[in-house]
Amino acid sequence: MSGEHAIPYDELERRRKAASAARKASTYTPAEPVIESEAMAAIHEIFNPKLKLPQTTGPYRPPKAVSANQFVSIQDLDIRKLAELKEAFLLFDTDGDGLISKEDLKMTFGALGSQVEDEFLEEMLKEAKDPLDVDAFLELMSQRTVELDPEDVLLEAWSKWDLYGTGRIEQRKIYEELTNFGDKMSVAEAKEALRYAPLIKPKSLDDPAMIDYPAFCRLLSGLRKREEPQ
Repeated sequence: MSGEHAIPYDELERRRKAASAARKASTYTPAEPVIESEAMAAIHEIFNPKLKLPQTTGPYRPPKAVSANQFVSIQDLDIRKLAELKEAFLLFDTDGDGLISKEDLKMTFGALGSQVEDEFLEEMLKEAKDPLDVDAFLELMSQRTVELDPEDVLLEAWSKWDLYGTGRIEQRKIYEELTNFGDKMSVAEAKEALRYAPLIKPKSLDDPAMIDYPAFCRLLSGLRKREEPQ
């Protein structure tokens, strides 16, 4: 740029300050954060699960033992599990009348490709209160699973093998642990214990089989919440 057409630095600085002064202040105000209820947060977690390793110090501590005939109040149950059970109730309630009947069960089993006798369904219904509404269904399932460990207790135990918080553990490693340490299992017992463990699809033939242990913990856990230390 030739000197006769160049704009002096002082003039550029003056124009910059004038433009800055003329610029209106922003009227944008950030939206207030939406505080979800505990129930909505649980529903969001079900449909958008994220691995959250429990914060822990020291060695794994097993939960307090509970017997099957011991009463557990609704406040002691995990709200995420309750939301999942209510969703399951809606699947069983095929006619949408708010109750699970023998006809509902027969249709559900039929949809799954199984044909069952009426006597079998009647025996199933004897275990629950009559009528079998959603509250009776939750009470029945909580009694059947009250002895099982809470999900975050299982997650804490399994995460001891997950040194980098990946949410996966090599299947071979777990077999070795089960058959060589602690109360040793036979190979057949170890295979049966991990029979329903969800596996992560390998990206190549060279990748080892990996267990999705957070998903496995959800399958194995009961309805109780973890008891916080006093």
